[in-house]
Amino acid sequence: MKIKKYVADDFQVAFKQAKHEMGRDAIILSSRQIKKGGLFGFFASTKYELTVAVDDNIKIERDKLRTSEVRTRTVPAAAAVQEIKPNRVSEQESQLLNEMYMINNMLTDIKDKMYEVELIKGISEPVQKFYKTLINNNVDKEIALRMANQVERQLPAGKGNYDCLSDVCRHTLQGFLSDIAPIKLDKGETARIVVVVGPTGVGKTTTIAKLAANLTFLESRRVAFITLDTYRVSAAEQLKTFADIIDVPIKVVFSPADLKEAIADYSDRDIIFIDTAGRSPYNQEHMEELHDFLEVAQADETILVLSVNTTTPDSLSIYHEFNRIGVDKLIFTKLDETNRYGQILNIISEIKKPVAYFTTGQNVPDDIEVPDPFKFARMVMEKGDAYERPS
Repeated sequence: MKIKKYVADDFQVAFKQAKHEMGRDAIILSSRQIKKGGLFGFFASTKYELTVAVDDNIKIERDKLRTSEVRTRTVPAAAAVQEIKPNRVSEQESQLLNEMYMINNMLTDIKDKMYEVELIKGISEPVQKFYKTLINNNVDKEIALRMANQVERQLPAGKGNYDCLSDVCRHTLQGFLSDIAPIKLDKGETARIVVVVGPTGVGKTTTIAKLAANLTFLESRRVAFITLDTYRVSAAEQLKTFADIIDVPIKVVFSPADLKEAIADYSDRDIIFIDTAGRSPYNQEHMEELHDFLEVAQADETILVLSVNTTTPDSLSIYHEFNRIGVDKLIFTKLDETNRYGQILNIISEIKKPVAYFTTGQNVPDDIEVPDPFKFARMVMEKGDAYERPS
């Protein structure tokens, strides 16, 4: 077993150093504040000392088990039978390995919980409730901790002074959703080209219909549709139906040359929406095809549509694939299908792109809105009672 001490100005810094050097199997034995430096005991600064241990035997056994699992999965069945016959593992040994694997998983879970406890140790109990509210909303732990620390720093000095806690929590959440950028048309501007992209099933076509209807009826803008979605007959027919209802012209194009011609035909319109096919961003052939269309389009803005029901890692992966062709803004859809909105905070914290709209249902044109940071903060905080004044 290796044991090592780490000293830093901040607990989190010391912990990150320990985690980086000792690995994820490290266990915190103790943590304390100490005084270092100064002269004759005066002017000494406060430091955090972390004592960390790691058992190499557990790590080695876990790695062996993982290697064994990979080998078992990759060896064909017949070959696997031939391989284990000469060196048959006894039932007792197999059971022991399984128990060790389960114990290791339990230790990992315990260490993860200890890690979280240590991270929030210096935060007051009411702010810890705010942190847990964020976690319940699927906010990433590091982002939740950053926000909790930000709230803690803004609270007035003195224990029990939490009169403004609700306002501070709400203001902090609002700050994370401050970059709002709906579609804006300059006075006299014509033929503004807006391309809407995204994976299958996120609601791109319905979202475009909502935007077009609002721009047509509420802002008296002259709108045109172009759809590149020739893969799904239903999508093109759906957009044609919307176009007929709101009296908007539409063209279905099959090649970049057709797209160039369609844009020229609609050059007198205020705004041209281009609906793209919902395809997998991991299919390089489809992404190259989309790239060829967008080179011709020369869009004024490209908006990526993401569903809040998609996990944060998948959403970030989708963004990075589409960003190869350029993404200017985001639209989050299906807020009506969940009551956990942490993915939104995670994504905008990671990629730092403005948010144009939220959609909250299937109704056209009603269920779309420009994000309101105050309303969004209230929605997140309603998941728990972190903002309530402690009794």
